[in-house]
Amino acid sequence: MLTKRGFDVRENGEELLAIFYPPTIEEAGGEGEMLNQRYYVIKFKIINGLAYYDSTTLMENDKPIKILKMEEVQPWLESLLGE
Repeated sequence: MLTKRGFDVRENGEELLAIFYPPTIEEAGGEGEMLNQRYYVIKFKIINGLAYYDSTTLMENDKPIKILKMEEVQPWLESLLGE
């Protein structure tokens, strides 16, 4: 389901990472790309075959810049996952 919504999904057996690359303002406006790439890494822990939400980190150029609070992420995840 996540790959159909534009996420890059990686799983290692114990956790699942869903990586989302939102369009930059320039890309959304059709003006080309920015040099700094921001993206979100949503981490789920896998327990008994089920994925449980763990954390979301905003990344820029492969460096964490902000760990989002659950209050910031919950409406977005509910909308995304159709809950």
